[in-house]
Amino acid sequence: MGERSDGLNDDGGCAVDWSWLAGEEIAEVASSLDTLTIRFRSGATLEVKALLWKERPFLSFKPHERPRR
Repeated sequence: MGERSDGLNDDGGCAVDWSWLAGEEIAEVASSLDTLTIRFRSGATLEVKALLWKERPFLSFKPHERPRR
């Protein structure tokens, strides 16, 4: 699956850079009805939300690319 310059993959979905998670250790996890928040020992946080876009379900990732430090 290739990645385009607009952030979408060949299937029309969003491209997410997971490489920044390599070596991270989970310190804490919290969840609510629509959000999962993972805090790592390094202080970095990953937030995953279940949302609707054009009346269709999708997942939102914050950050969706390697955080700048």
